[in-house]
Amino acid sequence: MTENSTTVILSGCSENYSNLYEPLKYLAQFGYLTPAALLYSRIIYVLWGKYPKIYKEHEFFVIYSMDGLLLLLLDIFITRLFVYIPQFCGGASSFFISHPIFMNIYYPLLNYLHSCQPFIQIFLTLNRMSSVVLPVDHNKLWRKYLKFIVFFIIFSPFFVIWNTIISQKVIIYYFGGFYINYQKLVPWASMSLFLMIIRSFAVLVTVVTTVITFWRMSKMKKRLRQSERTLCIACAANSMCFVVPAIFEAMKVLNEFWSRYWLAYLLQPLAWDVLNVGSPLVMIFASNQLRSHVFGVKNLSKNNQNRSNSIMVSSTNY
Repeated sequence: MTENSTTVILSGCSENYSNLYEPLKYLAQFGYLTPAALLYSRIIYVLWGKYPKIYKEHEFFVIYSMDGLLLLLLDIFITRLFVYIPQFCGGASSFFISHPIFMNIYYPLLNYLHSCQPFIQIFLTLNRMSSVVLPVDHNKLWRKYLKFIVFFIIFSPFFVIWNTIISQKVIIYYFGGFYINYQKLVPWASMSLFLMIIRSFAVLVTVVTTVITFWRMSKMKKRLRQSERTLCIACAANSMCFVVPAIFEAMKVLNEFWSRYWLAYLLQPLAWDVLNVGSPLVMIFASNQLRSHVFGVKNLSKNNQNRSNSIMVSSTNY
C-alpha cells in the first residue's frame, strides 16, 4: 500500500503493487474461505442430497440453505481473485470490457445474494423466537407460511438491486487489480443505501428477537432450558456474525471520509468473511445430528443420539 487514501484508479491497472505480496493476500483469504465453502457444500449436500427426508421438513434448514455457498464461490473465484492478483488485471479487465454480458450477470447476482442475507437473517431469528414463544403452534405455523417466506426471500432483493440491473457496469481499478461496479442510471437509488436500510432493520429484528428468546428461555423449566443452552449460544454467535459486516457497511454509507479511505475497501470484505465463514461453523456447532451427518460419524452413544435429536429439532426452530 503506497498511500493512505482511496486506491481507486480510473485509468488502468496500477503498477504500484507487488506481484508477490498482493497474491499472498489472496492466498491467505483463499486458505480460510475455501474450507468454509467446502463445509457449506457438505452441509447443503447433507440437507438436500443425503438426508432430504429428515431436513426438508424443518423450516430452519430450508431458509438457511438458500444463499451462502454461491456467494462464497463468487468471492473466491471472481471478486477477490481479480482484486489481489495483479498478473490477471490487464487480461481479465479487457475480457470483461469486451464481453459486458458477464458484468451484467455477475454484478447484479453478487448484489442479489448480499441482499438475500438480511431477509434470511430476519426469518431465521423470527423462527427461533417463535419456537419459545409459541412452542405448540410453531411448526404448524411455519409450515403453513413456508412457501410464502421462500417466495418473499427470493423476490424481495429485486426491489433492492433493480438499479444495478438497468445501469451500466464499469471496471474500477484499485489495489493491484480491479473490481466491477456500476454507474447509477437513477442517481438516488443507491445500492449501498438500500442495503444499509435492510441490514439495519435486520439487526433491529435480530436484537429484539434475541432478547425475547433469552427472556422466554429464562422462564422455562431447568430441564428444557438446559436442552436449549447450546442452541442459544450458537444463535447469538450467528447473529453477531451478521451484525459485524452490517456495521461496516453502515459506516461506509454514513461517513464520507471512511467511504473513501483505502482501509474501508480492505476491511469490508474481511467483515463479510465473519458471516460467510462463521455461519456454517455455527450450524455445525448448533446441531449434533447435523454434525454427525456432515462428518460421517455413525457410532454415537445412546445418550449422544438422544441429545443429538433434541438439538436437531431445536435448531430447526432457530
